[in-house]
Amino acid sequence: MTTKSAHSLTRINALLLAVLLSGASYAAELQFTAIQPELFSDPYGQSNAWGDFDNDNDLDLVVVFLERPVRLYENLGDGSFVDIGRELNLPEGGNPRSVAWGDYDSDGDQDIYIGYADGVTANKLLENQLDSGVREFKEVAAERGLDLVANVRQLNFIDFDNDGDLDLHIAVRNASNRLYENHNGMFSNQARNNGFFEPRRTVGTCWFDMDADGDLDAFTTNQNGDRDGLYRNDGDRFTDVAIELDMDQSRRPLIDGGVGCAVTDFDNDGDLDLYVAEYGDDSLFRNNGDGSFTDVAEAMGVAVHDHIVTGVWGDMNNDGLPDLYTVGYVNGQPGMPDYLFINKGSHFENQIPDNIRRGDSDHGIQMADFDNDGDLDISLAANDPAASHYLYRNDLATNTHRSIQIQVLDGQGNYVLAGAEVRVYKTGTSELLGTRLVDTGSGYNAQNAMPVHIATLDSQQVDIKITTMSTSGRVDHYFNGVDVAALDNKPFIARVGN
Repeated sequence: MTTKSAHSLTRINALLLAVLLSGASYAAELQFTAIQPELFSDPYGQSNAWGDFDNDNDLDLVVVFLERPVRLYENLGDGSFVDIGRELNLPEGGNPRSVAWGDYDSDGDQDIYIGYADGVTANKLLENQLDSGVREFKEVAAERGLDLVANVRQLNFIDFDNDGDLDLHIAVRNASNRLYENHNGMFSNQARNNGFFEPRRTVGTCWFDMDADGDLDAFTTNQNGDRDGLYRNDGDRFTDVAIELDMDQSRRPLIDGGVGCAVTDFDNDGDLDLYVAEYGDDSLFRNNGDGSFTDVAEAMGVAVHDHIVTGVWGDMNNDGLPDLYTVGYVNGQPGMPDYLFINKGSHFENQIPDNIRRGDSDHGIQMADFDNDGDLDISLAANDPAASHYLYRNDLATNTHRSIQIQVLDGQGNYVLAGAEVRVYKTGTSELLGTRLVDTGSGYNAQNAMPVHIATLDSQQVDIKITTMSTSGRVDHYFNGVDVAALDNKPFIARVGN
């Protein structure tokens, strides 16, 4: 069962510590350089996500803007980018609040789904035409059954029924969520039929195998005082067990609520933990390994009492411990602080560099190694007129060349295994270096299609175990004796299954 501390003094001390640290300068430890500030300079960015749209083995960036064209920044491979959104026929206008990469048709290239929050514009499914030899996207939402009109938030491309293709979950801020099953590229909403009829005001959703039974479960973060949900996937039906596990936040005032969530193994014990960004007290649910969770946010120093809208995990300094970047936002009040909580093992410390802190992001946040130099870079987005959608290169001076990127594909080479678990060990030992989740939705209302990143410390060779979901349970796949140096920071391509 989850345990929240009842000691108000502990909470006050933790909050005071966070406040004191939030203004500190740590430029000597973590240094970041703004990339192409003339290009990444416009305001009203709302959500951002990384994916390799042209299959050239580097990551491209999509950003959606309020009442502006969607941008797709092509990675030129030399550390620079160019915006080719209009060239590729991406949409313009409206209030696109969410974006996700996913190979919905299993043809080997990444498609884009965009969710709109204005209640007028239909969501758009942009089918990548690369397999036909054309560099453009074709809008096919209506013919695929995905032209929903609603106040849309989080998007998740996941295979909830373990049939080998990507289904789609859509969080809706003002109505019931949708859970679309993929039938050979056609989608139908199955939320009422399988028990995942989430009627609350959902903003964020995280999918992971929380009970280790071989299928993906879903945590929903809900607004306006609504309880959060944890939908256990029982194969043919979902059951909300958030109350049973004391993860529902039952005593929220109307002004509070869950906003975003993010999954990783922050304590390196081999199981997946859950961070929840909230209007109110943030939560960090440590996985107890027995199907239960304990909220350790206060003890770990991340219990910010504020308007935090999202968080994302990544090992920024390659020390083997996942760090946490969180974003704050209040409508009409620019300057809400971001936090870069560096994982010290026993606790977290805010070490956000001054130049990033001054940037004032308020929505989109992603970490990705866009330049394939072995460390994670940061891309941000803000939708107020005084900020921008910055891209920062990580100039890590220590622990360089001490990481591995792992791209998980199915046997046909398709990126359709969101929610797979990746564990890296020192070769020939049981010493775990890290556990990561193939992204099912992170940052703000977004989903990436990118490799996982795990620090290898001093290991020259590593063993990799990848756990995928199936109708017969969890399946483990092994890649032993992988030479880290020989990869030269390029992703290790792991094909699993038939």
